[in-house]
Amino acid sequence: MRITSSYRSMRNTNWTAFGQGVVPLVLCLMSSTSVAQLQDGKPTGIVNSCITSGCHTNIINQPVMHAPTAEAKCLECHEYAVPEEHLFVLNKPDKQLCIECHKPSHLDRVIHQPVAEGQCLSCHDPHGSEHITMLRKDPAKDLCMDCHDDDYSKHEFVHGPVAVGACIVCHDSHSSSFPALLIDRPDQLCFNCHDELKPSPMEARNLHKPMEDGCISCHNPHASDEKFQLNESVPNLCIECHDWFDEMFQESPVIHAPAQAKGGCTDCHNPHFSVLPKLQKQTQPDLCLSCHDKPMITSDGRTLIDMKTFLEENTNHHGPIRDGSCTMCHHPHASQEQNLLIQAYPKEFYAPFGIKQYQLCFTCHQSDLVMEESGTGLTRFRQGDQNLHWLHVNQEKGRTCRACHEVHASNRPAHIRESVPFGSIGWLLDINFEERTNGGFCAPACHKERTYDRTGITAPEKPAP
Repeated sequence: MRITSSYRSMRNTNWTAFGQGVVPLVLCLMSSTSVAQLQDGKPTGIVNSCITSGCHTNIINQPVMHAPTAEAKCLECHEYAVPEEHLFVLNKPDKQLCIECHKPSHLDRVIHQPVAEGQCLSCHDPHGSEHITMLRKDPAKDLCMDCHDDDYSKHEFVHGPVAVGACIVCHDSHSSSFPALLIDRPDQLCFNCHDELKPSPMEARNLHKPMEDGCISCHNPHASDEKFQLNESVPNLCIECHDWFDEMFQESPVIHAPAQAKGGCTDCHNPHFSVLPKLQKQTQPDLCLSCHDKPMITSDGRTLIDMKTFLEENTNHHGPIRDGSCTMCHHPHASQEQNLLIQAYPKEFYAPFGIKQYQLCFTCHQSDLVMEESGTGLTRFRQGDQNLHWLHVNQEKGRTCRACHEVHASNRPAHIRESVPFGSIGWLLDINFEERTNGGFCAPACHKERTYDRTGITAPEKPAP
């Protein structure tokens, strides 16, 4: 047995040299015959173990052990370099050594850089560790951050797996067929945890396009300062794709408040999918009434009525409301017209009649309804064949559509108003309209009692100017 003076110094050697390919291992006594005898510089005896109670115990005192280490088979990986100095080296280059036993069945097209470079030991300890698969550090806290040093904790919202260091929930640690070593297709990966966001066949009819490309179009998969780890706050995030909205907002004097409020887009639209067109969350008018269920003050100081209560109390609804299409008259985002109307409609209650002023009404109603003197087959509001719409609007002062009709709902036929405001204080004059078999009756708001008859038997007086 030969033990050189270098033994004492080697006991204090920095063992991290292992990663460089040269490791001093001292053969220590397990018994009186356990140390190799040398002849011509080569061992002639049997080495029972490099590990005793006095040497290298830190290698074996680990919860997770490499099998050759646990079985004291040091020469599986090491060989003598300078036997008289008890200096050992790896018996193969470190890039090849691990795959002698741990030969991967295959490597996909995307390979983790340490794997591609054969740097297994940058993540794994070759002897043993406190962590699974002999990882050098706690995979839930430290290991990935040695190279990927982004400080996600500084963000307000951190993805759950990132917060606990569970990177392998989403990423393969060696290789993958998908970008960024993802374990599944980007558009399917998130469903492994968020299965509630996987659309049904009906919901998939209206799928937000980013869902086809993968959730990271809108969400940061690691951390963000925005709720749900959005890449940007809404509506700014939405405008990145729907950039024509930005131009609309700049050019429109009237803007729907939610369209520019933080998170406002998702008040009306489901950001993922919907059974309804335009990703609407609900059908109209219920969607609109989810906000318009109370009086609201506009930016110019006007008060909008509680539309939900108004519609409940007035059961004869305007056709677009019956059809569930508030957007037939109102633009949901921005408009050049008051109250987000899609076409011209007079802001003033009292104004001379004009077709251009009522472009909104005549997108559905024929203009002949008021422009033709004869109304047979055109309107039920007539005396014989005389069109009483034409009679009302073709006067010096004229009458507007809203002088007689409610635009949303009424309890009267043909959406006739209950009353009209008059004077600066808005004094209400009752119309008292009644529908009769062949005509109708009203009084005394704008004139004295008037009766019309479609058979032409009763001749009405011309309304006062």
